[in-house]
Formats: sequence, structure tokens, C-alpha cells
Amino acid sequence: MLTPGYRRPIRIICAVLLALPLLVAQGQEADHGLSQVLFCQPNTSAPGLLKMFDEDQMFSYNFSNRTSSAWLHDFDQWSDQAFPSAANISANLFLCSNLLDALTEGLKDIMPDARGGTHTMVFTAHPLRIGKPNTLICFISDVYPPALTITWRKDGQVLSREPVSPGYFAMFDGSFQAFSYLNITPYYNDSYSCAVQVAGDNRTIVKYWVPDYPVPSDVLENTLCGLGFALGIVFLFLGFMFLCLSKKLQET
Repeated sequence: MLTPGYRRPIRIICAVLLALPLLVAQGQEADHGLSQVLFCQPNTSAPGLLKMFDEDQMFSYNFSNRTSSAWLHDFDQWSDQAFPSAANISANLFLCSNLLDALTEGLKDIMPDARGGTHTMVFTAHPLRIGKPNTLICFISDVYPPALTITWRKDGQVLSREPVSPGYFAMFDGSFQAFSYLNITPYYNDSYSCAVQVAGDNRTIVKYWVPDYPVPSDVLENTLCGLGFALGIVFLFLGFMFLCLSKKLQET
């Protein structure tokens, strides 16, 4: 079976779905799918291999050193068992490359290049506290093809330190998602940006993030309200005293 399916032309990327949904919740309340997705494309020499549970990544395969890693540390003990057969991986990659070449040649000048309407968001992993370490997350959705260049900048200057980019997530609609993480210590007047460019696309999508000034808490609001009320009573009392004194002075 091929992904991304009829909703995306297959001139740019060829993905092979190696396992169909096989887990059904009791009572048919919800269907869940365990899938293995292999994708290859001419824009980058590095193919991708993912094991997904629904649209959540469980494991990914590194073709350079032939190792697998878990998305969550709780699954580390099963990483070596996620992709047990190196021979099957090589065979499927060979099939993916040949299929890509055949489809690209057969659909030349017939089907246009597929492009996703990439969207980007930048937000913090933890509530903002000025001067305290935090992590900026650049979330990129509707990625197609899965070949991105992500650049972080601070105050317009490209950051030399490498952000953490754990790879791609395969969605049911044939698109992909990606994340990039940048550890920061935010201060006022800082400005960060995440620039994303999809392979073969001349556009660069840039999202900015600046620290928001803190909104007064309920405690502070209540305190200020109480102080204002107390000052109002004091001034009312002083006004009453001055009124009485002025009447006494008039009588004398």
C-alpha cells in the first residue's frame, strides 16, 4: 500500500506503508493503527523509517549507523526490537527507490509536484519566567515533502548552537509534522525566530517569538483593589474631619 495516497501526487516522495492497522479497542469504541512508514525522495539522500502508533511516533531508524531510537525514553528497552530485520529494510528501501524512479518518469509532465501548505508555530515548553531557562518549540505541520531546513535566529543573528530536531511524524492524510527545540534563557527585549524552508520550495516561512510582559496575577489585582478601597476610606474620613473643622471655625 502506498502513502500518502490519492490526496498527494507521488512525484516528489515515495512512501511505503509496511504494516496496516492491527489493533482495535474493545467494544469498537476506537480504532488504533500500528504502522511502519518508509519514505525516500530525490531532495535528500537520507531516507526515513518510522514506526507510528496512530499519529504518534514510537521509533525511528537511523540509516547512517543502522540503529533505532525511541521517541519516549520509556520505550528505550524495545528500541533494538523495533526494526528487527536489516535485510527487509534494505529490500523495502530498494523497492521505494525503484518505485519512485518509475513513478517520476511515468508521471512526468502529467502530474504536478506535490506541495504541502506548511504552517509554523513557536511557543515555550514551560510557562514564561524571565531569566529562567526554558525551551522554545518550533512546530511545523502539513509538511510535504518531508525535507526541511530549519534556522533559528536571535535578534536577527543565526544561532551557532544546534537545535534539537527529532525528525518527522507521519500523519494519516499523507502529510508530515516536525518539531525543533531550542534551549533559551529569555530576557525582555529578546527576539527569536524560526525560519522553515521546504525542499524545492522558494518560500521561507518565518515565525517570531518575543517574551510577553507578565500579566498581573489575581493576588496582585486583589491587593491593589484592597489598597485603593482603604485609601478611599481614609480620604473620606479626612474629608469629614475637615468639614467638621471648617464648621467649628465658622461658628467661632
